[in-house]
Amino acid sequence: MPLILCHSPKGGAGTSFVAAHLAMALAEAGHGATAIDMTRQDSLKLYFGLKPISEIPDLEAPENQGLTIGGVSLRQGWRATHAPAFANALDNGELPFSGGTFVVADIAADDTALRDQLLPHASLMVVPVSPTALGLAALTQVVPGTPLIDLDYTAFIINRLDETRRFARNANSFLRELLGGKLIGSIHEDESVNEAVAMAKLLPAHAPASGALADIRALAKTIAQVCAPPQTEEEAA
Repeated sequence: MPLILCHSPKGGAGTSFVAAHLAMALAEAGHGATAIDMTRQDSLKLYFGLKPISEIPDLEAPENQGLTIGGVSLRQGWRATHAPAFANALDNGELPFSGGTFVVADIAADDTALRDQLLPHASLMVVPVSPTALGLAALTQVVPGTPLIDLDYTAFIINRLDETRRFARNANSFLRELLGGKLIGSIHEDESVNEAVAMAKLLPAHAPASGALADIRALAKTIAQVCAPPQTEEEAA
């Protein structure tokens, strides 16, 4: 059950978009996937074609009360993950998730306490970065005091990359040099993403040829490989 944290130190980097479509791309590739919205904003569901007034099941709701869209089980985790019982479970080495699926957690930019609680239990933290001056400046806050290249179990994604913009192109080059192999890819700016949300549609249904969709599918393959458990000697044979 790989736990993947999606967290950026800068709001507006598109973390909820990345979390939602990463989960959908993993499901599309044949993996079990659960997406948990651990934010107060509750916007993850919008990328699944739901409306702002729609409710999704609580993390602790029974299995038979679940909601599955695009092959992904959706859960709202704000209440459960901010209750004392959740922290106590983590302190005891217990993750309140079950099954052998990928669990993708959407964590708010300012909720570093929850991120730090979950990080020791995660297979990977995915950090979306916007190719802007503010996005680059926020990199110092990923884990303050630790060089980015030294961060374990951490991967970076450039989100909303518009290569017609000079600064974005330069930021892309800078990040590739700075992060090396920790930068696992980029997602291009694509207005069909906002269009799909506005029309309460899934992006694959609204714009099957979306460039952003193709980018996130490629990233999902990379992430699935990174998070795959090592083969045993019997499996390798």
